[in-house]
Amino acid sequence: MRSAPRTAAASLRHPQRAWWVGGLVAVALAVGVRLWNALTGPLGSGYDAWGHVAYVLYLDLYGALPHADQGWSYFHPPLHYVLAWPLAWAGSAELLLRGMTLLASAASLGTAWLAARVQRAAAPERPQLAWLAFAAVAFLPSQLVASGMPGNELTAAFCVSLAVAHFVLHDDSRGRDLVTGALLGLALLAKYSALIGVLAVGASLATTALLEAGPRGAPMRRAMARGVTQALALVLVAGPFYARNLQEQGTPIPTSGDDPLVRAAESGQPPGVRHAGDFLRIPLRLFADANPLAPHMLGSVWGSLYANSWFDTHRASDLDRVLLLQRGTPPSARALLVLGLLPTGLALAGAALALRDVARGRRRALYVPLLWLGAGMLASQALFAWRMPTWAAVKGTYLLPASLAYAVFLARGFEALARRASRWASAALALLCATALASAVVAAEGLVLPRRLDAPAAAAARFYFGEYDDARELYRTLLAHSHWPVPWLDNLAATELAAGNAAQARALYERAVTIEATRRGDAEPGDTLAYRRGQLIAATALAGDVETALAGLDVQLARRDLVELRANRGTLLAQQGRLDEAEADLRAALAGDAEMWPVWENLAFVARRQGRADAAAEALRAARREACHAPRGIPRGIGTGESVEWGVGRRWLLWLAQDGALRAVLPSDERGACARLAAESA
Repeated sequence: MRSAPRTAAASLRHPQRAWWVGGLVAVALAVGVRLWNALTGPLGSGYDAWGHVAYVLYLDLYGALPHADQGWSYFHPPLHYVLAWPLAWAGSAELLLRGMTLLASAASLGTAWLAARVQRAAAPERPQLAWLAFAAVAFLPSQLVASGMPGNELTAAFCVSLAVAHFVLHDDSRGRDLVTGALLGLALLAKYSALIGVLAVGASLATTALLEAGPRGAPMRRAMARGVTQALALVLVAGPFYARNLQEQGTPIPTSGDDPLVRAAESGQPPGVRHAGDFLRIPLRLFADANPLAPHMLGSVWGSLYANSWFDTHRASDLDRVLLLQRGTPPSARALLVLGLLPTGLALAGAALALRDVARGRRRALYVPLLWLGAGMLASQALFAWRMPTWAAVKGTYLLPASLAYAVFLARGFEALARRASRWASAALALLCATALASAVVAAEGLVLPRRLDAPAAAAARFYFGEYDDARELYRTLLAHSHWPVPWLDNLAATELAAGNAAQARALYERAVTIEATRRGDAEPGDTLAYRRGQLIAATALAGDVETALAGLDVQLARRDLVELRANRGTLLAQQGRLDEAEADLRAALAGDAEMWPVWENLAFVARRQGRADAAAEALRAARREACHAPRGIPRGIGTGESVEWGVGRRWLLWLAQDGALRAVLPSDERGACARLAAESA
């Protein structure tokens, strides 16, 4: 029995060289799998990837932040997208999408490094545990999955981790608190869920003060002063954005819940309602069948979260979003779900031990914030699952801001195991290494699981940058594998139209309209069919059949008077020389939406043909004014703003050049309109 402590200590001190070699191998493997996925994996893949890409394209198109009600993902805070924006300046879809994936990968590795730093401070006498904390984050499957996505989850997780790590690693001083507050402000500019990090820091100040001296002692007064200092810095950094939300949306934290497409997507998702039992059941069957749409998974919030943290159970293939797991849970998923039990168990045990340490006055400065952070993220996920009772709302990536707490608690659990049962600790360490290796191998794109196609977001980005051949190839592939071809016919037609193949676009639009009208009729929400008919009419006009296009516009406008269709009717009438009728339609369209600069320019064309130079100059000034600021309504240069995936060329505007040639407004026209109109005015 007397030799047990020495044996336990040896298991942690295990030859220093072995720990260093293992740690460096872990770093190399963590970096390598992320580089492999970022540089060779599918482009634009991930949860709501098209919405995140659309945000960056909006910044590139208009040089301004979108408003929350302008599209699907525009409600998010801007930091992640502002960081990715320079990637669009080169004009390459591949550079943008791979760069966004590398940005996510760097944020993931940065979070792992912060975990190692905090663990090193928690147990300086056991530096080897820092390697364990690093690996806990670096090889967590949800971290690896999110590293291959263009979304903002990992940027937010890194910002929260950076703020909390700074808070726990530095002494309390006014300067340090200002930095902590500023970092919390940056986190709030990355994602709204960073509010949990803010609350965790505030709760930690109060909790530590209460544990030290009660509610009225000097520690509490110092804690309050520190909280005020942090809050001031936070407001200076994040306040302007949230004030803008409050002014524009009536709330500092708007969501996309009022968007028609969001409502349509969420309304039909199971289970539709949550019960208390959903938070109590963790079915053993999940280890054999982790399909998130299976009844036993729909009825288990924590089981679904566990499964999705250790394998991408939501792994949406890019062919009609068919779940991989609907074809059976692959052996790799079952293996990871079993292997994940040990690190998860160690982390839970470590959290309980950390709570005991806090009660005994040990490592309070480090553990109290992490306990609040972990508890806050779990509580917020439970609340979100209750208020949003859909299977898609239960994702392991939503818990990523708690990665720092998870890693340190895992190390604490292993530390206790090594102290009390060194032989078991050696076996546990070997199993943890095997888990890390398995996570990396499964995550490497194309190694165990089949390599996915480039996502529809990639085709939309290629369309935006004028890479029509590549966009056409991907849309054709999606069309060939799709059970519902309309979106891909639609986007393929838009690509053909942009590439100058109006007749081919017309034929594709005709197929799309016929299929959708037969299956869905005119009851489709959000004017989808009306806009698709407008696309067909635009292609018909650009193919040279103006009379048929005008007749189609008359029919469609009698059904629904959409401003884009009214504007296009005016444009076609102007081309035919029916100038008075054209002016009436153009002005009617502008009365509905004065931000359409091509319509103002078409109005100037009409005025010039009528010999009204002053009216033409006034219309051109209005065109320049509207082209030189971001629209407040639905952006057209990147589709509808609702969805960059489905909305490519969805709201075509026809445009008359000075010689009367008819064309459609493309994103390149939108980007260059301000400079061109300014030069023409000069």
